[in-house]
Amino acid sequence: MILSHGFTAESPFYDDVNFPRGFNKSGDFTIVEAEILTSIGRRLRMLEQEICTPANEIEKQFSQMCREQSEGQNKIELLWQKYKRLTVYKPFHSLHGSSKVSSSQ
Repeated sequence: MILSHGFTAESPFYDDVNFPRGFNKSGDFTIVEAEILTSIGRRLRMLEQEICTPANEIEKQFSQMCREQSEGQNKIELLWQKYKRLTVYKPFHSLHGSSKVSSSQ
């Protein structure tokens, strides 16, 4: 079992839907943040979705933060909240109007 920042390292994490060019090239994350997401992002997602159980106190604290939707207390929790904020669907509003003029005469 390999620990990274107190979390069990899983296989590399990629989000091709929201970051098709990778976390490094998105411009939203620093190099360190991108490396952390790639190394433990899969574990963070599994803990958030309650697919697995926390293996230590750090993972328990992270799971509790996700359940309660409270403010992150450490850099991993804050990074995960940043990732979640960036992946929330943002509705697109167009300023396109109708090109037809209605005549009421």
